[in-house]
Amino acid sequence: MDDCQFCTEFTERAPKTRIITETTDGWVLLPTVGCLTDGYTLFMPLEHLDAAADVAPDNLPQVAANLESMRALIQDHYGPTIVAEHGPRDCELGASCCGHAHLHLIPVPDPDAILAAYEKVGGPGRRLSSLVDLPAAAETSYLYLSPRPGEHYYWPADGRFARQFVRRVVADAYGIGEQYDWRDHPFTATRDRTYDTLTAAIQATATA
Repeated sequence: MDDCQFCTEFTERAPKTRIITETTDGWVLLPTVGCLTDGYTLFMPLEHLDAAADVAPDNLPQVAANLESMRALIQDHYGPTIVAEHGPRDCELGASCCGHAHLHLIPVPDPDAILAAYEKVGGPGRRLSSLVDLPAAAETSYLYLSPRPGEHYYWPADGRFARQFVRRVVADAYGIGEQYDWRDHPFTATRDRTYDTLTAAIQATATA
């Protein structure tokens, strides 16, 4: 899509790309703008999809497996890591702020505290067996949270959740709640450090 900044970035592949690694099925890992803690990355399809729930059902098991590989990589360096998505449906952004599918992988001090923050706003989430169950659950804009491997939750984004909700919650967990917005706080040094650390880790694994 011509107006999608991520599609433009992925197509042009500038000399200083942010992409840390790319899977064989066309997903990439990259540090996010607004990298409010080391290791904060996005897992995204090169193809323009609105949400992870739009992935073809036959492809979702591989995407889910690759996602867990990315989480394992990040956890090895930064500790417990949540996965979260604000998924738009039918052009309704809900709690999201970007129209290109992106799963947040964020190291956090306490995954259970993040889950509790979601439940405080949205009540108990619907428990899913895995990411593969998401398309069947997501009839409207939604929030997806996996506080740890093997735990997956879904909430409809029905107006209770603020934009950039996961960023607000994680920023609060780190005591920098006022710096949640990536537009105002890009955390460029942290983003660059995350890119360098994880790129080196990928390269070391490839040459081992």
